[in-house]
Amino acid sequence: VPELPEDPGLYARPLSAAGYFEATLFSEEDRKRAAFYEGNARRASLGQGVASIEDYVAALDMEIDLRPFDAIGRPRIYQLISKSNQFNLTSRRYSEADVKAMEEDPSIFTLQVRLKDRFGDNGMISVVACRTMEGNRWLIDTWLMSCRVLGRGVEKIVLRHLVEAARRQGIAELVGEYRPTERNALVRDH
Repeated sequence: VPELPEDPGLYARPLSAAGYFEATLFSEEDRKRAAFYEGNARRASLGQGVASIEDYVAALDMEIDLRPFDAIGRPRIYQLISKSNQFNLTSRRYSEADVKAMEEDPSIFTLQVRLKDRFGDNGMISVVACRTMEGNRWLIDTWLMSCRVLGRGVEKIVLRHLVEAARRQGIAELVGEYRPTERNALVRDH
């Protein structure tokens, strides 16, 4: 608890000097945040004029890029793991060093998902990490998605890609895990 003077007019200096409001990580996605919000307003407007969710998704003209974790994406992967709560199956938190170790571990399947649509680039919006288990199985250790893209069916596309990747690698079974928190009830039945 910071020690503050009695006069509220003097609070700014000690709060500013203490560093409570400094960002520890500022990613490219953070720089584009205003454009994301503008694009979301346009998406919402588009959603008002369509008859079904299928028509809405088709009208967005989405492009999804799925690739393994890499050094370029690492800061954003770490950021998503650190702050995503609603669409986060396990809410496991990993350090940036842990993310790097996942990149380099051949027994861990990793996936970073980027999304563009007709209104702009949403950047990296989802992260998946699967650990190889005995019996030719993958445990979906981490699966999270930014809440700004919910309702567009991206999770179905990611799951389809995950199943195809498992088949290519001879994985017989995917094991999902849900660890409930106060914030992730949204994905209880995912």
